[in-house]
Amino acid sequence: MLEPKLNADGTVSLGSGNETISLSAAELDQLLERLARVRSQMTEKVPEDPPAIQGVVSNPAYMVRTDNQTKASLLRIRHSGFGWLNFEIPSHEILNMKKMWKAIVDNLELDPYAEFYESGRQPTGRPH
Repeated sequence: MLEPKLNADGTVSLGSGNETISLSAAELDQLLERLARVRSQMTEKVPEDPPAIQGVVSNPAYMVRTDNQTKASLLRIRHSGFGWLNFEIPSHEILNMKKMWKAIVDNLELDPYAEFYESGRQPTGRPH
């Protein structure tokens, strides 16, 4: 197993036995992307059920782009370790998500007419 170590110069060293390589943040991003592509092609698929929660990114930045031709949306969410994750959501799932978020708003008794951004922070998601 590769052992990662954050170096004082901001690079990451990956070591296995006597072998070590150092990567910049950009190189590590490229490696993570390549590993994710290879992982998606493996015969042992990512489990359908999510694992136990080990870490949470609080209030991540996100963006949404819509496509009027396909009626799909591109949802982009920024993870502090994995970078920008991109998800194409088809129209039927957009409608399912609308129902889900409405149920969440109702369950949490959120008032959409109250001071919406109480923290003073502007929304990070922008429909396009």
